[in-house]
Amino acid sequence: MKKKLLVMLLAGCMVFSMTACGNKEKEAEGTTETEETAEAETVDTSALGTSTLVELGEYKGLTYTPMDTTVTDEEVETEVQYMLANSYTKNEQEIVTETSYVNIDYVGKKDGVAFDGGTASSQELSIENSGYIEGFAESIVGMKVGETKDCPMTFPEDYHAEDLAGQDVVFTITVNSCWEQLPAELNDEFAVENGYDNVDALYAGIREQYEISKQQDAEADMQYQILQKVIDNSTFEMNEDEITLYVNDLKSQYETYASYYGYDLETYVTLASGMTMTEFEDQCREIAIYRIQNPLVQMAVAEAEGLVLTEEEYTERAKEYMEYYGYTTIEELEEAYTKETVELQLTSDMAVEFLTANAVAEE
Repeated sequence: MKKKLLVMLLAGCMVFSMTACGNKEKEAEGTTETEETAEAETVDTSALGTSTLVELGEYKGLTYTPMDTTVTDEEVETEVQYMLANSYTKNEQEIVTETSYVNIDYVGKKDGVAFDGGTASSQELSIENSGYIEGFAESIVGMKVGETKDCPMTFPEDYHAEDLAGQDVVFTITVNSCWEQLPAELNDEFAVENGYDNVDALYAGIREQYEISKQQDAEADMQYQILQKVIDNSTFEMNEDEITLYVNDLKSQYETYASYYGYDLETYVTLASGMTMTEFEDQCREIAIYRIQNPLVQMAVAEAEGLVLTEEEYTERAKEYMEYYGYTTIEELEEAYTKETVELQLTSDMAVEFLTANAVAEE
């Protein structure tokens, strides 16, 4: 399941993404970096667009297997229970206990002088898992809401700030509020906190979310199946250099994802998908080829069927992309991607719509 998920995650083939690569190259060309640095950072994208469609294969009346979009009671209940397990209610307390959560102000002083990073307001922390130095959270236990107390303590010898390592300090702590977190209960109050009128509306809302999500997944899967069949029916002349560009781009994306979690690429791939690096690289190649071939067959279908955007259709469809990508006007969208690129993408959309409208669902 994870492996298929990885394919679908990377299988997008927006013309916009191809344009972004080209824009990066142009930006690099316009910099004033040294020749050595520019050479190291600039990627040669001259191979983009060098693969060609030799012959468009059969594309009408293709069959696909519909994805099951049934939403079960078990799926809805599982989601509700997940929400409950990750939600809590606050039970206000007057005295801090070892299991309390608190909101505090504090000022840390060394030799009577406040030190950098030792002062904060309205900080929330768990007494059990505060993340503060040893003795800090423990000193709050027993304090009352509204109380202020001087709490002497010592920084660890290996503390990262050398000027504080092993030093005696005093934190003046004020407890603004105190509470315990109790597991949430499934009632109308819980439903309202999550944006629903009552428990029945909560269940209905979650079911609707699942239905929408499954319909979207089914639509994407249908398009993928049909486009892959058109590709399989067609003949291409592929350029290995272009495939390599796409593969490297995919790997670069995943290296970025890995860095967010502090992993190298291989560790991240293994944890996220259960793949070996060989399997991952094979799949990157598969996806790269799909990304290259997909727009080629889409544009060929559009040409074969005479699918041409009217000015009215262009404006209407471009507005959807404008809103999706967060632009306020179509002109801003065109400035970011060029009008030609937007037209190509919208024409590709029309081709996909034609293919799906002329496909047949297998029973």
